[in-house]
Amino acid sequence: MAAHGGSGVKRRALLLAVLLGGCSAYGDGMGDILRGTGIAAREPTYDVPYVPTPEPVVDAMLALAEVGPTDTLIDLGSGDGRIAIAAARLGANARGVEIDTTLVERARRNAALHGLQDRARFSAANLFDTPLRDASVVTMYLLPRINMALRPQLLTELRPGTRIVTHAFDMGDWQADEWGLVAERSIYLYIVPAVAGGNWRMTLPDGRSGVLHLDQRFQFVTGSFDGKLVAGRLRGTELDVVIDGASYTGSVGEAAITGKGWRATRVD
Repeated sequence: MAAHGGSGVKRRALLLAVLLGGCSAYGDGMGDILRGTGIAAREPTYDVPYVPTPEPVVDAMLALAEVGPTDTLIDLGSGDGRIAIAAARLGANARGVEIDTTLVERARRNAALHGLQDRARFSAANLFDTPLRDASVVTMYLLPRINMALRPQLLTELRPGTRIVTHAFDMGDWQADEWGLVAERSIYLYIVPAVAGGNWRMTLPDGRSGVLHLDQRFQFVTGSFDGKLVAGRLRGTELDVVIDGASYTGSVGEAAITGKGWRATRVD
């Protein structure tokens, strides 16, 4: 994943540090996670054997991600194109990325046979060099070490709320939001969380205000507010936290969290 200027690299480094639990706010503490350019190191090439995903598993993966006509799906390591083609049948705009040119041509023929060549497109490329930001869904059937090497890119390049579905292999200590078993095959759903870690000035519905401090580890947050413990969870941009037995739900943006009757603004 190429860097696009110093400020962009720094921004991605800070986001990744918060999401991986390397620091609780936009500041120091990321050095052990990120070095040099601010993005996690990866090996330049990987070999993944071509093993097609069984059709029932394909259908289950797309159902788990609730793929529909408003989605843009990118399948990393698309093989013969079956996942992208199945997504196109559901009305999604689908794209497959595959390094084997023979498989790319096969996928294009398969899409054409189903009359879906305009909705399911395929390109020969290294998946690590594939721009991901436009995706609302990413699907993968790769290998554990490749999942882990891709993880920093998925967390920092994809927008909060993007769904990632992996077949067979998980994302290490990033806990899946949902899990399923189909034909003895595991499938995992991950929802890219917003960045909630840091310090916020929170105003409660009764008018009380104070500093809400949140430490974030992927979709889970802990912290404190006015001396009281805080625990919660993110699902994309939606944050649910419990403070002193009371529950608060809000939508996380870069500078503010907006809830029903309450609000928090970032202070660092």
